[in-house]
Amino acid sequence: MASKLNPNVLYVREPRESLTSPDPQAEAGDESSDSDGEPEETSNKLIRKVSTSGQIRAKKSVKEGLLLKQTSSFQRWKRRYFKLRGRTLYYAKDSKSLIFDEVDLSDASVAETSTKNINNSFTVITPFRKLMLCAESRKEMEDWISALKSVQKWETYEASQFNMEHFSGMHNWYACSHARPTFCNVCREALPGVTSHGLSCEVCKFKAHKRCAVRSTNNCKWTTLASIGNDIIEDEDGVSMPHQWLEGNLPVSAKCVVCDRNCGSVRRLQDWRCLWCKAIVHNSCKEQLGKVCPLGQCKVSIIPPTALNSIDSDGFWKATSPSCSSPLLVMVNSKSGDNQGVKFLRRFKQLLNPAQVFDLMNGGPQLGLRLFQKFETFRILVCGGDGSVGWVLSELDKLSLHKQCQLGVLPLGTGNDLARVLGWGGLCDDDAQLLQILEKLESATTKMLDRWSVMTYEVPTKQTPAIIAQYADSVATHLTKILDSDKYSDVISSAKFLCGTVNDFVAEVGKAYERATENKEEADAMAKKCAMLNEKLDSLVKALSEDANAQLVPSGSISPDESDSDQSRPFRSREQMMLRANSLKKALRQIIDQAEKVGVILKIVMLFQALSLQSAGTAPREKCVMNNYFGIGLDAKISLEFNNKRDEHPKKCSSRTKNMMWYGVLGTKELVQQTYKNLEQRVQLECDGVPMSLPSLQGLAVLNIPSYAGGINFWGGTKEDNNFGAPSFDDKKLEVVAVFGSMQMAMSRVINLQHHRIAQCRQVKITILGDEGVPVQVDGEAWIQPPGIVQIVHKNRAPMLTRDRAFESTLKSWEDKRKGDSRPARPRLNSQQSMEYLSEEECAQVQQLGLVADTLINRCVYVCLYEESMTSTQM
Repeated sequence: MASKLNPNVLYVREPRESLTSPDPQAEAGDESSDSDGEPEETSNKLIRKVSTSGQIRAKKSVKEGLLLKQTSSFQRWKRRYFKLRGRTLYYAKDSKSLIFDEVDLSDASVAETSTKNINNSFTVITPFRKLMLCAESRKEMEDWISALKSVQKWETYEASQFNMEHFSGMHNWYACSHARPTFCNVCREALPGVTSHGLSCEVCKFKAHKRCAVRSTNNCKWTTLASIGNDIIEDEDGVSMPHQWLEGNLPVSAKCVVCDRNCGSVRRLQDWRCLWCKAIVHNSCKEQLGKVCPLGQCKVSIIPPTALNSIDSDGFWKATSPSCSSPLLVMVNSKSGDNQGVKFLRRFKQLLNPAQVFDLMNGGPQLGLRLFQKFETFRILVCGGDGSVGWVLSELDKLSLHKQCQLGVLPLGTGNDLARVLGWGGLCDDDAQLLQILEKLESATTKMLDRWSVMTYEVPTKQTPAIIAQYADSVATHLTKILDSDKYSDVISSAKFLCGTVNDFVAEVGKAYERATENKEEADAMAKKCAMLNEKLDSLVKALSEDANAQLVPSGSISPDESDSDQSRPFRSREQMMLRANSLKKALRQIIDQAEKVGVILKIVMLFQALSLQSAGTAPREKCVMNNYFGIGLDAKISLEFNNKRDEHPKKCSSRTKNMMWYGVLGTKELVQQTYKNLEQRVQLECDGVPMSLPSLQGLAVLNIPSYAGGINFWGGTKEDNNFGAPSFDDKKLEVVAVFGSMQMAMSRVINLQHHRIAQCRQVKITILGDEGVPVQVDGEAWIQPPGIVQIVHKNRAPMLTRDRAFESTLKSWEDKRKGDSRPARPRLNSQQSMEYLSEEECAQVQQLGLVADTLINRCVYVCLYEESMTSTQM
């Protein structure tokens, strides 16, 4: 053995006790790592291969980072730093360690540890050892698996690229157990069924022992024309798709499509199954079945490998087959639905071409959309929540693909409001129904979904007292200039400023005060004060106008002679002008004080800020795009607190049930706190440019679809009435409703409430007043919006696939009637194959039947001709 050792590598001989427990010295030292938890039973297990950090540094790094490693010590998982260099994986306690353990990956295989795999763990299996590792997230785990597979093929690894194992035919392993006898497709021996010692490919269901996975051939499900290889069928019509067979491990009820007899065995690998059309045949019947694969029930949705010839230099697929007219692009959020997305991801790869199935958590929707960009038309199925749908729609906007594709939704999230209104239901948690869902997707109709831009004008926040003081100081400054200035131009300009500013101020105070107070007496009192201020302003302006050419004299000065009074200009005392100016300031101060008592001045100041912002030419900014609904106040605060809770404690919000529970807890807390009581005093609402009078409320909701917060019909109905039209997501209209409290939101789940309807419009404008921001949310994503203006305007329309239940019912009844009228038919065979399955007596009877039928037909023809001749003779 010594002759085979690498002289540049340090070898450490471990004691035999390390088979069941880690090396104590290795655990205690800072510069060495722990031993494996499950070493293989082989003589080479006594040699642990290690390298120094200097030797590792000389090699090119493929990937490195922290992972959890399972050990045989009492502490089952320990954090280790891993470095992937070439075909060797190194690990130590941290990145600064001097000694690293190394694992040779030349004959290694990688597998996920379970079907659902909530812990994001995976196993590296070599002929001599096994490492069970755990990543922080599923994306990190998939990046490590892709990197480990790439070095085995000497491929350049890039995390942002597509999983190249789909194109190389490599299997995607995960550890699993089996409830019935199952056999390894490599060594053909039985797999243990109780413990998860067997591996299964998530795409083609290829079975293997962990020791046999390294020796398995790269014959996973085909993805492109090049992956088919020598099995391709070429004729005068072009290239055809052949069957792709996998041997054995068939279902219990499997029957041969040729002879209609039972297939498979629980004793050995026996008979065949096509990975595409799912046809099952005996070994003896395989040659009698046609060579061209019909692709099965999902033919319309499948992109056959023969249709994907290659990828252009710009990264787009080249579609070479006209039969692939409207392919299906599947995007699955693997984190959605209590991590059920992983099962759906695997199931779709089994039913369709793996090259048309993508994980949104591994690269986002950009890659799939770019690969399909050159198809004239295609369909998209988004498997996830409303956030996943909005993510894909936003990418379609960037690539301008709305005219090429239609989008369907498979609900896996928490709310799933958009899936509800499109007819796909509020929840899908059974991956066994995917075949039926694909069939329903093929018969779906298309409707347009209105999409709305949420535009924001953010006003610079200032302290309200400072703004009021600044306004009052400005008025006082101009009054002083009028009294003290000797220049005629300064007096006139200051007078014009006072006239315009105070008039606008009085008008806005009056409007805001009428909207803010319900006490008629207070409103009348404020109106009288505003009228008095206008009178005093008019008096001052009139006096200035009369004395425009007059000469101001100090008090106590002697006036000109009475004889010259008619010919000379009038003289005004400076005290008289000061009295009028002070009277004007006093009236202005009374209005400001009265407005402050009811909070109206808050609105006046913010209105002036917003008007000044718009007059300055500040362009609106698109904050986001709304597909479902917009909320401000109470419901947005609940969404914001839930999002913060989920970010801080992901495990507490890891399931749909836990999420709904947290929403209930947060809503109950707001029932007591009422944080945004009297929100109508902090916001102003305009619908189609018309100011709306708001009642006492805690929030506002703007609806695009008739489903809110997990299925609530918050508008209170779906039909037209005397005041409003029927709500719809394709009418370019929004429905605006008031949120009075948590109790109202809870009651709306069981009762159609309508008293909170405000308006139905095509454009919404909300002005946020005050110095503090208000929580807002769009499709469940919440944030704090600073004071300013939020405007919702129509952006575009997206074609969505909707489920037509009436058409499905009609089609089903027609199929049932057809099945009832027709008797079960035998498999379709050609004449020669049919004769082979008949006995000699049956063949004679068939021939006799043919002769009798021929005689009967001839007699019928003779009778018809005879009757025709007799009729012509009588005429």
